[in-house]
Amino acid sequence: QNDLNVDVTEPFRRQGSFRKVLPSLPSADPQLSMSAKMIDRPAVSNRGHQKAYSLYQQEYCIISEYNMLQKQELPGIYVIPSAKSSLLWFGVFFVRQGVYEGGVFRFCIHIPEAFPDGGCPRVVFQSMVFHPMINPSTGEMDVRSGFEEWRKNVNHIWQVVQYVRRAFYKIETKSPFNQKASELYEKNQEEFCESVKLCVKASQEQIYDRAPTDDLHYITFEPYDNEVHGPIRDTIFKIKVCVFYLLSSFL
Repeated sequence: QNDLNVDVTEPFRRQGSFRKVLPSLPSADPQLSMSAKMIDRPAVSNRGHQKAYSLYQQEYCIISEYNMLQKQELPGIYVIPSAKSSLLWFGVFFVRQGVYEGGVFRFCIHIPEAFPDGGCPRVVFQSMVFHPMINPSTGEMDVRSGFEEWRKNVNHIWQVVQYVRRAFYKIETKSPFNQKASELYEKNQEEFCESVKLCVKASQEQIYDRAPTDDLHYITFEPYDNEVHGPIRDTIFKIKVCVFYLLSSFL
């Protein structure tokens, strides 16, 4: 439980069984060894082949979705698939301006089992976020109102992430998940902003909290340690300086 009495392990309990995401690199086994393994593999029915092929198709479809998300380079928002399941993605959003400025909000994207069919992915925040579009009890954000009819090959997960990001800068109050937040936004902006400040402050205080899962891809943060992070920072600055001088030489 965190300071706002929100159970951050809830999204992981709801996720259910995990499936292993395909490895990004081929196995290190020699090809002859791999061939021997395939020969020894027991025969399966055509139905089994079809199901396995479908799972591979889904995995590659999700990998393609993540590649598209990376190319968007959405400012302030970072997302990575779980190491245990391609159907669960971890995200964190650093709000840089507006009423939620300074907030560091973690969320999970739950992709339907039948993806790319099965409707719009669900977005669930892991801590209390005072927002008209976010359910105060479950942390789930209303993203389906922006994707009433999910169409594969037309709608993509990066669009859902973009929709989440935009919701913190352009606040909508139609069909609210949080009635109180919606009413305050419409009728009492001062009190609304005070409530938002509280959830922003809480998000900052929870940034170094222990991860609620042992998943290797869960996004974590550590306080700045010059001995650990200093050399990395210096390397980044050196790269930037080299790029600057390289570009200057062409001008």
